[in-house]
Amino acid sequence: MAMHREISKEAKTKIAAATYLYQADCDGEWGEIQFNFEEKTAQIIQLADWDLMISQPFAKHAISYLLNCQREKLPKETVISFDA
Repeated sequence: MAMHREISKEAKTKIAAATYLYQADCDGEWGEIQFNFEEKTAQIIQLADWDLMISQPFAKHAISYLLNCQREKLPKETVISFDA
């Protein structure tokens, strides 16, 4: 799974909120997730191709991964392995 940070808002050099795009496969459409790192919340805006409507395994894995990162070390881009 690939992720790419599109938009971010900086607050005291720490990222307060960001929008990440994620891709479940190499050539499908990107999905979009908005994060509020102050409140530790995320909202799926659009599912990526190959992500499942009900279980949303790729989006949930991306959310879990990013919410557990230190805000100072949030990646601009990353690829993470995922076994469904």
